[in-house]
Amino acid sequence: MKYFMLRDGYDVYFKDDEISDPKGVVVITHGFAEHYSRYDYVANSFNEAGFAVIRYDLRGHGRNKEELGHIESFNDFVEDLHEIIKWTREKYKDKKVFTLGHSMGGLVTALYGIKYKDTIEGQIFSGAALGTLPSAEKQNRGLLKMVKMVAKKATIKNPIDDNLCSNRQVYIDYINDKFVLKKATINFYYEFLFNAVDSLNLGVGSYSLPCLITHGEKDKVVPPILSQNFHNNIISSDKELIFYKDLFHEILNENEKDQIISDMVKWLDKHI
Repeated sequence: MKYFMLRDGYDVYFKDDEISDPKGVVVITHGFAEHYSRYDYVANSFNEAGFAVIRYDLRGHGRNKEELGHIESFNDFVEDLHEIIKWTREKYKDKKVFTLGHSMGGLVTALYGIKYKDTIEGQIFSGAALGTLPSAEKQNRGLLKMVKMVAKKATIKNPIDDNLCSNRQVYIDYINDKFVLKKATINFYYEFLFNAVDSLNLGVGSYSLPCLITHGEKDKVVPPILSQNFHNNIISSDKELIFYKDLFHEILNENEKDQIISDMVKWLDKHI
């Protein structure tokens, strides 16, 4: 199927990268402004390693047809993921299910892991936005809240620059990608940068899932300290943190991506 209909009638662009008799299933949640096709290489690599992969364009993103660049509530992302994982569980009945969340997708999956920890076997994080971002620190929260009350669909430009990846071609392809959001609404930014982080801070102390946290040491989009703090504050007995020297934000698009994917596969294999 190309689209997956959610509880409110919203259709998300969707793909099931299925293989014969998979060891397990990985559900990928992409980051802010992007779309699932930017994970083709990752999905193919997981398939080759024996894992089926589920991917989708988050609501307001990519090839979806409704309100691109806008969300009403960040919690919709969490509930959308819940529906997709329920579908995954029904199809792959006897298989373990894991999530991989990058950047904002890591925040989505962390909140999911807090709320629905019994539905999955573990989570992988890549450059996850697990706290207050530099882009949030530049904003006046009170002023932004006032503005969104009267003009919540007014838009702000996508702030991503060439700190995205040390491989400059990745950034060039990103800015020329017609499915990458060039702007998003004030309400979207407020929900992402403030409300969702508030929810994480409230729940992080109850997070208990097995997890692998990965981050580029030179990430300026999402500071590595956010992954360190998350690792320190969760109560999981099974947790691993890996920092990659000299890598930027999109570690899964860096020249060293094969090593990073290999580390993820090794972690998955240990949890099957």
